[in-house]
Amino acid sequence: MQTDRWQKIEVLFHQALERPQHQRAAFLAAVCENDSELLREVESLLGAHQQNGGALETPASDLAADWAKANQQGAPHPVLVVSGSRTEKLKLNQFGSYQVIGKIGKGGMGDVYLAEDLRLRRKVALKLLPAELTTRKEWLRRFELEALAASATNHPNIITIYEIGKIEDAHFIAAEYVEGKTLRQMIAAGRLEFLTAMDIAAQIAAALSAAHAAGVHHRDIKPENIMVRADGLVKTLDFGLAKQAKTPSLLTSSNATTAAEVYTAPGMVVGTPQYMSPEQARGLNADYRTDIFSLGAVLYEMLSGRAAFGGGELIEILAAVAHREPEPLKNLAPEIPSRLSLIVERALKKDREQRFQTADELQTALMELKRELELEALFEQRKSSNWLKRLFARFGKN
Repeated sequence: MQTDRWQKIEVLFHQALERPQHQRAAFLAAVCENDSELLREVESLLGAHQQNGGALETPASDLAADWAKANQQGAPHPVLVVSGSRTEKLKLNQFGSYQVIGKIGKGGMGDVYLAEDLRLRRKVALKLLPAELTTRKEWLRRFELEALAASATNHPNIITIYEIGKIEDAHFIAAEYVEGKTLRQMIAAGRLEFLTAMDIAAQIAAALSAAHAAGVHHRDIKPENIMVRADGLVKTLDFGLAKQAKTPSLLTSSNATTAAEVYTAPGMVVGTPQYMSPEQARGLNADYRTDIFSLGAVLYEMLSGRAAFGGGELIEILAAVAHREPEPLKNLAPEIPSRLSLIVERALKKDREQRFQTADELQTALMELKRELELEALFEQRKSSNWLKRLFARFGKN
């Protein structure tokens, strides 16, 4: 998009905000005249701004993978804090069959506690929907969908949901407790070695492939929602923005979930700005290929140590996602193989028809290249070793 046109969009966006909400539609219709594309761009930004009081809709987006981090944050808070009447109904941190150890996270979609399942004697992450949201059907429905979407398929790279239920007036989800680091924590320590980044990305792609096969689009793939265990196993978390496809996806399996559908109104922008696909940023209908773009942005950040789409203000970030290309990886990390850069570039195509068309296709490309690079490294190592042996043999004879 040309700079002057984007400036016009920004001006109209702020002018619309200055008017009462009921006057905005008429104002935009008048100033945009017959430019439907301009009208859609401004309405998309307004939809993003209005979500949650001017911020994008994100389910506990700052939890840093709210399901499982107590080991990084030190000992969990020893006192269970539950709002409203639930405080009186919990005795000695007992919540049904769960013994609560302490609080490990807090966010818009629920507080998260480390607990022990007294029946099966295992640690779990217990997520409680805030009391003030239990009376709002749309939030309750999305909370339930999070569990249904995550449990739509049994896959080693997707967090396991043990139980969803209600005790007294408290709605909860019990999930596996994952000990490890979030991808955000790993990136904060420095950009990842490219073979490691490829392995993590391939596991995320495997999780997405399974979710897509069940008709579920994650829509919020980002470093905070990825956990990496000490043994290297990757877990994809937080399906709070997941969307059940209206029609079976190209990969629909015979055991696809029948979870309730949650649709996004036209013009509504959901997700985390830096990892949105262009179609998400513009408030358009997003299919499973939006997850492929988000994974491409995550892989770019793992390799470069910086976000693919930066910018301070929301409008700047959305503009970058929708219309600008990230800085070439070769400028930020020259050691990255060009073949890997091409994979990232393809995943980040603005036109979804030009991206990898399935998460499985992306996973295959990553794993095949990883094997090729490992074999090349092994060949070079052995060649160097044989050269040294011949050198030592020669000097030995002399």
